[in-house]
Amino acid sequence: MGKKIRFKEARRRQAENTVCAVLQAHSKRKSAPLVATTWRDFNPAYRNKIDAYAGFALRRPEDWICRLKSRSEERRFIDLVRFTFAKFPVPAHLERVWIEDVDDDFVDDVRARAQRPNAGRRARPDLIRWYIVAAQGGSLHKRVAHPYMSKFETHHFLNAPSQLATGQAAFWYAIARAQADAAGLAIKVAQTRLQDFSIASTFWKDVARVFVRNRTSVREMNDLIDFIAAAKAQDEAFSLKGRTLPALRRRMEEWHRALAKRQSICGGAWAGRALPDVDYVAGKEEKKAVWRFRQIKTGNDLFREGQRMHHCVGSYKALCMSGEVSIWSLSCEFPISHLNKGVTIEVRRSGVIVQCRGYANRMPYGNELAMVKRWANEHGLTWGSWVGW
Repeated sequence: MGKKIRFKEARRRQAENTVCAVLQAHSKRKSAPLVATTWRDFNPAYRNKIDAYAGFALRRPEDWICRLKSRSEERRFIDLVRFTFAKFPVPAHLERVWIEDVDDDFVDDVRARAQRPNAGRRARPDLIRWYIVAAQGGSLHKRVAHPYMSKFETHHFLNAPSQLATGQAAFWYAIARAQADAAGLAIKVAQTRLQDFSIASTFWKDVARVFVRNRTSVREMNDLIDFIAAAKAQDEAFSLKGRTLPALRRRMEEWHRALAKRQSICGGAWAGRALPDVDYVAGKEEKKAVWRFRQIKTGNDLFREGQRMHHCVGSYKALCMSGEVSIWSLSCEFPISHLNKGVTIEVRRSGVIVQCRGYANRMPYGNELAMVKRWANEHGLTWGSWVGW
């Protein structure tokens, strides 16, 4: 018995020594702080932004003391910005310019920014400077915004609702809101595909004003934007002057019919996005279904997809050929040998899925949405604010 007891005691002491050694090793580790608690803890990119505007600082960034419980470096950086530069509160969409710039080149050009070869390389306003002017109580319109917005539009830009998280949406909200006392309708206008165009475009500003004066859905506004963009590209003299919403609707229907007539000559092909077509099998035996993702790479197939699904995806041929977007068709074979229409998906060059619609622009069903999300996750794609063709 004595020998067994001594053996157990030796094993117990060995286990205790092992635990003590691990704890001692952990206590000696030197780890960097998990979150920024002082000015010097921020990454160099953030510190360089503060240094670039040091001449406008009201307080030394070195004196900042973090009192936030949030561990988000972005939120702590915004708190540092407020401490260093601000006298007064500034809307969140304008604060965000310290984190990510507004995707607009502020050039009066009727084309979508993605279709302009020099987009993003022209001189543009310094929106961080806009933040500093507003945060320090200066007149944003007089100091910096007057080349782009009226005084009334500038007021609404500074008071855009918090649900418009991006600066680009806030700009379009301000332009629409200045035309009518209808904040809800202005929010809808700001959520349309107008965000693809520069807020400096006088033509698209007129389009926003037409929308806010004529109540309609976001979906119809997007349909009209597609038609108006195509009409303007075909005829530079195309104007909204004197055109009512019913008249625009009639012209849009004529355009849709014209697209159908071009089936025999739509032609053309492109390389598309470097992703393979994919099949997913769901269910077993008599409940088996096969979901098929197919990329559309020819003008003829693109036209047929628009005809089959009753939407105007056929007008996206130029964007497909330039590589700005890729179009995918999702169908479901269920039961086996019976093919069902699914949804059409638009993916931007950046990998963001911006549109996903079924027959006649219906929203995707739950099972379709689940498959698209699975496909996106497996291929490194992300979700954007899509609203339909």
